[in-house]
Amino acid sequence: MRESAADNARLFGYEGWRFPWESARTGVDVTPDICPQVRLYQMHITGDIAFAARQYVAATGDQKWLLSELGGDLIYETARFWSSRAVYNDEKSQYEILNVMPPDEDAEPYKNNSVFTNAVASLSIDLADRVSCITKKTVPKAWLDIASNLYFPFDEASQTHLEYEGFDLKNTTIKQADVVLLGFPLQWPMSAEVRQNDLLAYERLTRATGPAMTWSMHAIGFLELGNFEKAEELFRRSYQTYVRPPFNVWTEVQKNVGAVNFITGAGGFLQAVLFGYGGIRLKLNHLEVMPRGHLPNQATKLIFHCLKYLGATLDLAIDGSMYHLTVQELNASYSLVYEHGKHQGSLKLNDSLSFPTDTRLIIHPATPLCR
Repeated sequence: MRESAADNARLFGYEGWRFPWESARTGVDVTPDICPQVRLYQMHITGDIAFAARQYVAATGDQKWLLSELGGDLIYETARFWSSRAVYNDEKSQYEILNVMPPDEDAEPYKNNSVFTNAVASLSIDLADRVSCITKKTVPKAWLDIASNLYFPFDEASQTHLEYEGFDLKNTTIKQADVVLLGFPLQWPMSAEVRQNDLLAYERLTRATGPAMTWSMHAIGFLELGNFEKAEELFRRSYQTYVRPPFNVWTEVQKNVGAVNFITGAGGFLQAVLFGYGGIRLKLNHLEVMPRGHLPNQATKLIFHCLKYLGATLDLAIDGSMYHLTVQELNASYSLVYEHGKHQGSLKLNDSLSFPTDTRLIIHPATPLCR
């Protein structure tokens, strides 16, 4: 697969590894000919894969994987791809990524400076740098300059991210979640005001016939902000009109079915439960837990069994006003520390910790992956 990814980058005149939108086991692009724009321009898939690698490293701390071609090489070569893809704009005094299709597939055939694409490109380069103490692959300063100086289209008047350069916030209709993905899963830094503005603006612009996974991402955002009524409305919208009998599987769209057993829709629903109502956030150097205390559909208790983090097995129970963390298993290779407000301590086997909802618990290794 590495050869195919390298060939795919070279085919378009770039360096590093560029992954296809759809591929067979060989890594060769098999995207159907009816979707030529997707095949040519939806390059954020390479950043998406790098982000998946970031989350895998965060959850497992797998140094052996980082020293393999499927780990360290993948992270470094995807960063190299983005460094070759960016161009410097003298007027903006910033870097740009031009001629791409964002996650919103109605933005065809291509646009400049997709805000989501630029974000995953920045995170890709950042990851290569953050794990370089393990991979021994030094990231050039020029790449880091790109990562920290990419242009993000933003409307100052409304304090809202623009999906791409020149995007019309009043008159454009979009197909699916795009800008709202900055808040989750990317967890891109922004104020609560901007996060809310993005959610409200793009909910209104998203066409009703769009795919299922969009509304679960909106639900997570509104749960994060504490707008529980809006979150529950959108959570229900993520499944009520998409789940079909007799097997209760998701379809891609509400009418004319589209893909059947649409696992992206089901995945969005599960993420809304785990990361929305569960309040879990996986960062590169730590795990955060902060349930807001509101549970879906008049539920009185929510329990997550066997959450895995750095070899530990954790149970999380939320019952409205309190949440409870129980340590079922620990890995001797990792000593885990928890922090809650001014209190901190080492996690021990069979520990049972209880905290008020809407307060943040942080769990991290005693020794970071890279110092």
